[in-house]
Amino acid sequence: MSDEEARSISELVDELDSEGMLDHLRNFADDLDFGDLDEELTTSIGRDFEGAVYLGMGGSAAAGDFIASLIDNVAGKPVTVWRDYGLPAYVDSGWLVIATSYSGNTEETLSGVQQAIESGITVVGISSGGRLQELLEAADDGWWIPVPGGQPPRSAFGHLFSRLLRVSLSCDRLGLSLDKQQIDAEEVREAVTEWDFVNNPESQAIDLALLMQDRQVGIVSAPELACAGVRFANQLNENGGVFARPTSLPEMNHNEIIAWTEPEAEDRQMLILLTWGGMNERVEKRIEWMFEAVGADICRIHCEGEGLLDVMLTLCVLMDWISCAVALSRGKDPSAIGPIQDLKDHLSD
Repeated sequence: MSDEEARSISELVDELDSEGMLDHLRNFADDLDFGDLDEELTTSIGRDFEGAVYLGMGGSAAAGDFIASLIDNVAGKPVTVWRDYGLPAYVDSGWLVIATSYSGNTEETLSGVQQAIESGITVVGISSGGRLQELLEAADDGWWIPVPGGQPPRSAFGHLFSRLLRVSLSCDRLGLSLDKQQIDAEEVREAVTEWDFVNNPESQAIDLALLMQDRQVGIVSAPELACAGVRFANQLNENGGVFARPTSLPEMNHNEIIAWTEPEAEDRQMLILLTWGGMNERVEKRIEWMFEAVGADICRIHCEGEGLLDVMLTLCVLMDWISCAVALSRGKDPSAIGPIQDLKDHLSD
């Protein structure tokens, strides 16, 4: 990136980034602070639950997706992420309900929390306040864990994820081992420095953003990284204002791969592959074939890392910076979410 291009990008940030989104991205490593849990809460959630259900919507649900993927791959108890009103029909007093809502006022999440409280189910909530705090502080078996407020919810992933991870680790019956789930904040900080396209002229974020111009984006992930693929698509939708859709291997090889091999895909689509060193070798063979068969541009983002958690957090960093680069390249404020607020106003009426 030339000095002139760097100045142009900085000017765009000054002009468009109304809520300091990029500053929040730079704080990501600091946000990943486990914090301490109340000893009484730790005792309460340490019992033998049948499983856990994570309630959340949008960016607040992403933390649950990441924890569920970790548990699916390294632990033993069933977990599910619920993006809807109420609770799954099979959830009863033998389950643990954990709700994440950055504002504390997400109506779908509050619906499930209210049902859980009325059913005598243990509920842990994570928010910056709001109605969720009020409900849980008044409940006999409810626990509220605070996070700092005052930023766009999707930029608060570090706050929500670190606390949800801490709760899940304390619930030892879910099977997560603390010594295997340590967050390497320094490694995350290095990734932020690498992908910060304002301060690092070698960042690939702008180049990738320009490749996505006027194309729909398909994000195809190794199965263990499906959670990252969903969040990446959501960040491109919300920060960048562009169409993106997630799917994962090997499932997409049984359906969507047909569309990718059609001639129209070459000009209209871009494929992003999210892979890591711990995936099944047969998935790697599938990827080799896709590079030969798919005519559209393919960008493969491959992470090695010390383990699945490290890879997930590295991908969080790059997807945030790429999605904001997409926004700025389109003249969009990465914090602007007018239609979402309009819908909330409509629902409140």
